[in-house]
Amino acid sequence: MRLKNLLPALLLLGICASAQADMVKVFENIRGTVVYADSSTLSENGDLRRIVEIQSYREPGPRGMLSMKLVKEYNCSKETAQIISYSMHSERMAKGNLIGQVNTPGPVDKLTKNPGGAGGWRFACGK
Repeated sequence: MRLKNLLPALLLLGICASAQADMVKVFENIRGTVVYADSSTLSENGDLRRIVEIQSYREPGPRGMLSMKLVKEYNCSKETAQIISYSMHSERMAKGNLIGQVNTPGPVDKLTKNPGGAGGWRFACGK
């Protein structure tokens, strides 16, 4: 590689590495589902925490979905979670083709209904 081409490649590598560094694994189950929280997106408003999470799957789901990118809101004191919006992707880590998206907030659920959500709650709420 020529020297003048090396600098842009190194800069791109640094950008990619820092983007991955913000992803923290918060849950994994025996079926191969892994949930990551993007620490750079965490915002606080009183007891509420909003964060972007990525769920990656071992096996494809409906329509070839291998991952979802979700905006979630946690209530730290009430121990609840709500999906604000999400998108479905054809490759892991919310990459590949966009299969679909939903921008309508879902119901507020207690964490006991979804043990996978507890990892995101613990991370976002510092528990």
